[in-house]
Amino acid sequence: MKRTTAIVCLSSLLITAGCSDSKSGGGGKSGSDEQQASGAVIKQFADAWVKAWAPNGKPDAAGALTDNPTVFAKRLDDVDSALVASTVTVAPQGDPKCSDENNCTQELAVEAQLRGIGAMKWTSTATAVKTGDTWKIKAAGDTIYPGLGENNYLKRVRTLPARASILDRNGVALTANRPVVIVGVASGTKATAATYAAFTKHLDVDGAKLAARAKAAPAGQFVDAITIRAEEWEKLRPIMGKLPGLLTMGGTQSLPPTSTFARSVIGTMKTATEETLKNAGPTASTQDQVGTTGLQYAFQQQLAGTPGGTVTLRDGKTKLTVETVFNQKGTAGKPVKTTLDTNLQKAAEAALATSKLPASLVAVQASTGQILAAANGPEATNYNRAFQGRYAPGSTFKIVTSAALLGSGETTTTQLPCSNTINVFGKTFKNYDGLAAYGNGTMQKAFNESCNTAFISQHGRLPKDGMTKAAALFGIGRDLDLSISAYGGQVPAPKDDVEEAASMIGQGTVTASPLAVALVAATVDHGTAMKPVLVPGKDAAGPAASPLPPATVAALRTFMRTTVTGGTAKVLAGNGAVAAKTGTAEVVVNGKVATNGWMAGYRGDVAFAVIVEGGESGSKAAGPILKTFLSSFK
Repeated sequence: MKRTTAIVCLSSLLITAGCSDSKSGGGGKSGSDEQQASGAVIKQFADAWVKAWAPNGKPDAAGALTDNPTVFAKRLDDVDSALVASTVTVAPQGDPKCSDENNCTQELAVEAQLRGIGAMKWTSTATAVKTGDTWKIKAAGDTIYPGLGENNYLKRVRTLPARASILDRNGVALTANRPVVIVGVASGTKATAATYAAFTKHLDVDGAKLAARAKAAPAGQFVDAITIRAEEWEKLRPIMGKLPGLLTMGGTQSLPPTSTFARSVIGTMKTATEETLKNAGPTASTQDQVGTTGLQYAFQQQLAGTPGGTVTLRDGKTKLTVETVFNQKGTAGKPVKTTLDTNLQKAAEAALATSKLPASLVAVQASTGQILAAANGPEATNYNRAFQGRYAPGSTFKIVTSAALLGSGETTTTQLPCSNTINVFGKTFKNYDGLAAYGNGTMQKAFNESCNTAFISQHGRLPKDGMTKAAALFGIGRDLDLSISAYGGQVPAPKDDVEEAASMIGQGTVTASPLAVALVAATVDHGTAMKPVLVPGKDAAGPAASPLPPATVAALRTFMRTTVTGGTAKVLAGNGAVAAKTGTAEVVVNGKVATNGWMAGYRGDVAFAVIVEGGESGSKAAGPILKTFLSSFK
């Protein structure tokens, strides 16, 4: 080769000879003009490839750097689509090797992130050829992947491991992979008004919103609406199966034995959305069934495991596999063991089924704080009011009030006057309907009869933060920090005497969840408030506060037992050595005063709480539910 004077000029699409007066020797020599010029265009090509495979990327710029732009751009885009690559890195290795002044090659280290699988790595070779004054990349399939040639192609297959089960405290599976049908519509306007009306009527899906989604979706897309059990679809098939535009897809989903069983705790699953994909991790796909609520959501990645996948090089003519070029084994999901007791959960749900009003029941092991059952009824709901509800606890809170008064120096025999009403700085408080004033009586009698005025009469005995500190001894007011969302209640320091008086009967600014109230009963049973646990090893365990004074524990146990044997909770009499406290809390609903019925208590090492929204009273609304619950186990 002749000694030349080369000038190197770079533009966005080509390299031309001619701009520097550097001098070099023969072809292939390190640092030659050919190496520099070909290396520059190969680097440009690598960068354009990265942009082409980025989200919403286009292959045109990469194609323009080759000697056959249209063909190569389509080829690059086809490989991207085949691999379902989300991103790619392309890094030229070393220096170009030039066989002569018109042909140079350079290896490219490629790492593509296969969406829903992981990283696939390979090394290909880019060949830069010079025609006239211009360097271009040879538009060969092997530039993208070695062995592609002109006709071969890559085929990707993704495999999902079976989803692991959620287990009860004894290792019994609460969920298993069961057949489901995903029901939806074709995008566009194929579905008719009758189709959308059927979704609303039979599947509780907002047909109008589904129609809007279908109209806005790209052509040819399946717009999913709901996932139901296969046996449920078989019942609906004669009604909905032939509606215009309706489409179905089969699959499996990790489900409990029935659609209602522990639904608000176990949680639900659905085809991934943009929001749930973020929680599902980097290997999740938009086609996956992922947890959307409850434990299924909280432990999505642990339960799902990681997918596997293969990529094969296929012969373009025969469609047969030439070789497997990528093989990643998936990892099985790991079960999540909970503290739930299958039998107690069934008992709780059966008890709530007897209510016509919205209700929740929580049962915990008093000595450990482990949650044995949590049910919401009478109809299944994704909202876990048992854990998340924020209610005035009403007279169940007199457990805390009694502890506060006993801590102030009063005794079980201290005389508390029970009048029809009591006025505190202009605010009149009264007793629940049906309780007649009985004059002076012991604190125990006031507890048994649930006399509001008797307890409020003692508000001057307590410091301003007296109820707040007493509540803390029962774990009320702390972050429960469970695996799934739960509310631990609050008892703010009152701003005045009226708020303090209201807090003594579980009204005013005092709020708690059914779980928190169950833990109050558990504290009396065990003597020390325990942190609630749903998933051992994940949820913090142990004492939530210092032990209650022994004398206070003894008094409260007597109070709660005698409330069953001769007080407002006598509906539970005959169900063993059960102890309880009733509650009726006033609430404002749509501008009108209504009541919620409460009952909390314990038997053996099982503590519990029930709330009935709109219940007339604790004894009449919550009592029968608890009686049914307690009669189902010993």
